[in-house]
Amino acid sequence: MSQNQKITMNRTKQPDKRIKICFVALVGYPLLSGKVPRNIMGPAVHQALLAKELVKHNFEVAYITYDEGGPPVEHINGIEIIKTYREDHHLNPVSKAFRIWKAMIKAKADIYFHHGGASGVVPPFCRLMRKKFVYNIASDGYVSGQAKNMKSLDRLRNWLDIKLANTIIALNEFQRTMLKKNFSKNSVLIKNHFPLTKQKIPEKAKPPIILRVGSMSNVKNPELFLRLAETMTEVAFQMIGGVGDDQALHDKIRESAQKIPNLEFLGVIPFNEINEYYSRATILVDTAKFEGFPYAFIQAWMNYTPVVSLNSDPDEVICKYKLGFHSKTFNQLVEDVKTLLRNEKLRQRMGENGRRYVEENHDINKIIRKHIEVLNQLVKLGRSG
Repeated sequence: MSQNQKITMNRTKQPDKRIKICFVALVGYPLLSGKVPRNIMGPAVHQALLAKELVKHNFEVAYITYDEGGPPVEHINGIEIIKTYREDHHLNPVSKAFRIWKAMIKAKADIYFHHGGASGVVPPFCRLMRKKFVYNIASDGYVSGQAKNMKSLDRLRNWLDIKLANTIIALNEFQRTMLKKNFSKNSVLIKNHFPLTKQKIPEKAKPPIILRVGSMSNVKNPELFLRLAETMTEVAFQMIGGVGDDQALHDKIRESAQKIPNLEFLGVIPFNEINEYYSRATILVDTAKFEGFPYAFIQAWMNYTPVVSLNSDPDEVICKYKLGFHSKTFNQLVEDVKTLLRNEKLRQRMGENGRRYVEENHDINKIIRKHIEVLNQLVKLGRSG
C-alpha cells in the first residue's frame, strides 16, 4: 500500500462517536452564563465545573436549566443549554416532570447526570428510554436518615434516584457505607473537584474576619452564626448566601443581621468574585445540621483558611489532617473560634494543612480522570448490553 493510499484511508476513517452527557441542573444557568443567581448551591457548582471540564476532554455536553430568558436553546463555551420553564411558574409536579423530559429528549444524550434538584424525575425517563443515569449524592442526609423533615413525596423521589441509578457517586466514605446499609446499593467514591488557585498565601484581613458561606435554609442553621456574632462583639463577621428552602427565613436572617453592628450581611456573591472573600477570611465557620462535602470547605482551605464546623466533618478530615476544629456543640464552637483568633501560628499551620489537603484530594485536574473513567465504562456496558 502506497503512502498516499494510507493518508487517504486515515482521512476517510470515521472517528468513534463522542459520548454525550446531559446534566439536569435546573439552577445552573447563571453559573454557565455569568449572570448573578438568587443563590449558589454546591451541587450547581459541582455540575457546572464538571461540565466545563468534560468539554475540554472531548465530551459533548448538554445542560437542562430553568428558563431565565433568551432563546430556548443556547450554546455557551461548548455547552448546549436547553431551557425548561421559569422557576417562578406555578406548575404542578407532573407538568414540571413532562417539561424536563421534553428537554431530555431534545438533548439526545448517552448519559444523564443528576446532582440535586428535580428529584425523582430523571430516573424514570432513563429507564423508559434505556439511557444511562448517574446520580451524585449531594448530602449525607439523603442516605443516612438525618433529613428527618423530608416530606413523604421527597423521600420517594430520593428513593427513585438511588434505586434506579446505573451508577451512584458518593462524596465521602460515610455516604458509601449508608448507601450499602440503607439501600443495598454500591457506589463510587469521587471527591468534590475544584480548579485550584495559585499556591501563594493570600493576605489575610486585619482585623480578622469570621466568614460564613451558605444558603439561608433550615438545614444550614444560619441563626447560629448570628448568635456567634452577638457573642463575640469585638470581632468582624461576614455572611454570604441567598434564599434556600424558606424565603421567610432568609428575610428574617437578613433583617436580624442588619441589627448586629459587627456583622455584614452580603447576600449572594457572584461565583467569579467569591474567592476574594475566602482569601481574606481568617476563619470559615459552618453551622449546618449536616452536609455532604461543602465546597465552602474546599474554597476556604484552598485559600489557607481553617474551618470551624459545628456538626460536619466528612470522613473526619478536619480532625485527621488538622484543618480546623469539629466543635460538636455551640459553646465549643465559640471556644474553638477564640482559640484560633488568639493563636496566629496555629491558624497559619492549619491553613497550610488545608492547602496541602486540597491539592492532594480535590484538584479538578486529578479528579476529572475518575469521572471520565466512570462515564466511559458506563457507555461501554450500554453498548455491549
